[in-house]
Amino acid sequence: MIPIAECKGVRLYGNEGCFFSFTNSPYYGHKHLASIDLYTGRKANVAYSPVEGKVIEARKLQLMDDYIIAIKVEGFEACVKILHAKPKVMIGERLSPGDIIGELVWSPFYDFWTDPHIHIEVRPPNDWLRAKGAYTLDPKSITGKMRLGHEVPRSFVVEKALDRYVLLRPSSPVPPFITPIIVTYEGVPFVLEGGIPHYGHGALWNSAEKLPERVVERIKRSLAVDFTQEGYSHFTFATSDIVIKGCRYLGVGLYLNDPHVKLIPQNPGESRLEVDEEIQTDEILAPIKRRI
Repeated sequence: MIPIAECKGVRLYGNEGCFFSFTNSPYYGHKHLASIDLYTGRKANVAYSPVEGKVIEARKLQLMDDYIIAIKVEGFEACVKILHAKPKVMIGERLSPGDIIGELVWSPFYDFWTDPHIHIEVRPPNDWLRAKGAYTLDPKSITGKMRLGHEVPRSFVVEKALDRYVLLRPSSPVPPFITPIIVTYEGVPFVLEGGIPHYGHGALWNSAEKLPERVVERIKRSLAVDFTQEGYSHFTFATSDIVIKGCRYLGVGLYLNDPHVKLIPQNPGESRLEVDEEIQTDEILAPIKRRI
């Protein structure tokens, strides 16, 4: 299992081969570094426990075709809330990271391009249901592993051309724990993460413990930054579509520990791209840079 975040002494884990996002979602917690969407894999339908503890809730949500699992972490004043997995565990059951907890479901919270995943929050021990109130996460488990000295892929190839989205594979290897899209401010590279520009917000990641002041000021002049933490800057912007190869798209999805770029059509089936078609990185990056 891979440590992906900490909070209140609680350590959260993902399975080997997972990818994840702190920001690629329109919901409240993802705008405040207070939740993680953890993807087992695009072909997987199994959900694994991200934490060690005892199950205190496992049921279907009222009036909604979705499920909640809550796990109390012993020794800490916190519990972990998990959404979008049909439980295969019972209240009182003790879990370790990596234990199977349920089956991934298609949630009414999803957009048409969303891949099944679990939504994770660390919360007060008696408050696991509300949409707000989750604790801020510490992502140093990930930023400490980020390596940004690699060569950015010059192009991408269409790996999958689905009705719901197009999955682009880079022409050269991308290091673990980052996305394939890098933006640079004052010569310093940052990992770009989020659903951009369709969700109206995103994040910049960097592994440096402290950024030069000139870089911080440059980012603040360029972006509407509303939250920062060591290695992480959250920003907002106006939504609009982007144009790639003459076709309009809602935007791109960028996930940590995933080398792919997810290209999202305005409506299902509207992309004109075909498998093995090549797209230059600048074709993807240029319309994004104009918005950030």
